[in-house]
Amino acid sequence: MRTLLSLILALFLFQSFLVAQNTAGEEYQLATKAYEAKDYPAFLTHLKNANDLRPNHRTILYNLAIAYTLNHEHQKALDILKYRASFYSINDFSEDEELSPLKDFPEYNTLLSNIEKVNTPIQTSELHFEFERKGFHPEGIAIHPQSGNFYLSDVRCGEIYSLSKDGANPELVIDLKELGFWGGMGMAFDKTDTNILWVTTSALPQFCEYTDSLEGKSAVLKIDLQNKKLIRSYSLEGNHVFGDLITSKEGTVYVSDSSNPLIYKIDKTSDQLELFLDPKNLFNLQGLALADENTLYVSDYITGVYSVDIATKEINPVLSENQLTRGTDGLYLYNDQLFLLQNGTRPFQIAKIDLSDSSLEIIDRAVPELNEPTLGTIQNGILYFIANSPWVFYDENGQPKLDECPRLQIRMFGLN
Repeated sequence: MRTLLSLILALFLFQSFLVAQNTAGEEYQLATKAYEAKDYPAFLTHLKNANDLRPNHRTILYNLAIAYTLNHEHQKALDILKYRASFYSINDFSEDEELSPLKDFPEYNTLLSNIEKVNTPIQTSELHFEFERKGFHPEGIAIHPQSGNFYLSDVRCGEIYSLSKDGANPELVIDLKELGFWGGMGMAFDKTDTNILWVTTSALPQFCEYTDSLEGKSAVLKIDLQNKKLIRSYSLEGNHVFGDLITSKEGTVYVSDSSNPLIYKIDKTSDQLELFLDPKNLFNLQGLALADENTLYVSDYITGVYSVDIATKEINPVLSENQLTRGTDGLYLYNDQLFLLQNGTRPFQIAKIDLSDSSLEIIDRAVPELNEPTLGTIQNGILYFIANSPWVFYDENGQPKLDECPRLQIRMFGLN
């Protein structure tokens, strides 16, 4: 068949994910062997098992649709393709001969039309400013509550820059490398002391001084901005990737760890990095949003966005079709509305969920400026966000393609 072998290869690019998820990789390998033996019932069984163990993987879902088709369960094959297109709206299947029996169903053409519709550009945001510095890979963004100055963190070399409200006058505030740390990730100002900037730092392969010995190194930093000094660092044994963080009015800091995945917290009483939540059946934690002192929202990059009752630790999806929220990196709350920066969907998009009625609205989607959105921050009723963090502009050796990286765009849209 035309696409299965290439998709098998694509799946193994996600090997680290699959190994982490118990036997999903093993089930996929068993499915491949069953396909080669033309044992199509076993092919289907193993793919269903793989999908249960590692949900919402576009390659597993693609081949699951093929498996249903080969077993003459055409409606289930169409349902799988429609589900997949709800977050991966790419027509990469219409020339696959193994799926050709599906073309006789009216829903097939509807599916193609819906994919075309989803890829129609929508743009509400406006450019706020551009920033260009060779090799600078922005990830986190924060705005000082009093001065209005912007702060940008750098994944690649751990630099944190401040810029004026209009993006002018860039100034290097602190170099995390000089403090013995790594790339800059999420940032947030302390709500009890705005001179304190909280920063997560992780040694990703894109870090300019990366070696294998740094794998899994990560920390949370408490920085004194006025004196440009580190107050304290917080770290744990083992491999971690501390990505995003958020601060409460009482000064508690919540931190997502996408490596394990876990949520940690630092409160003023203990002043220690402690485990807050070990959510079961989640995979890759990213963005955080705090509604009040009772509810935390968290993005699982694989399965979607969830609410967490801080007291009981109860976890619930924010939507009944929660796959619509998968691929969310940055997550922000304003007036009972959640804003999602989704770079794990195709096309990339910015979405809004009204929590009062669980409705979803698209703010930006399928526009060239959105490549790819990562993190943002809300100030005075406006969401500012990094629109085009250059994750795709690295070569096979992990070196940045400096001549190809676009000018960084900070975009904005009003929330009122």
